[in-house]
Amino acid sequence: MLKAFTSAGEAAVRLTHNAAALLLAIATLLVFVQVVTRFVLGDAAVWSELVARGAIIWSTFLVAGAAFRAGTMIPIDFIRSLLPAPIQLWVVRLVTLLTLIFLGVLVWYGILMAGRAQGQRVAMLDVSMAVLYAAIPFGALCAIPGVLLRHRDAERGSLHDEEIHE
Repeated sequence: MLKAFTSAGEAAVRLTHNAAALLLAIATLLVFVQVVTRFVLGDAAVWSELVARGAIIWSTFLVAGAAFRAGTMIPIDFIRSLLPAPIQLWVVRLVTLLTLIFLGVLVWYGILMAGRAQGQRVAMLDVSMAVLYAAIPFGALCAIPGVLLRHRDAERGSLHDEEIHE
């Protein structure tokens, strides 16, 4: 059961990481199109800026799971290093719990925000603003496996010893 969860979690983290990278590449291409149409052709393709902005928003929320999994979110190592070794793991547990609560809040309020924005339209694209707001709950939900996998590594002691025990 744990192995299946781990495999599924790793696959979800990989998928969202790759999707975020693809969206960032698309955003880069769209910004290039915007520059070319504005300064070379003299007639800006305004839609490309709006789509690029949406792609960047989605890529930011999608990559959160990979960032949690890799441990690249801002750590509290200094505070943790001041504590005795047995308490350090409890700090990691507390941080994981608080992170999961925060992600749950993002999911809940993100769904509410997307619902409220359903009737609003993105100018020039005729797309619901809910599409942009949906990045918040979807990204937060996709970040949960990364948080849990990172915590599992901390519990097993497979993170760098200085991260947990110093």
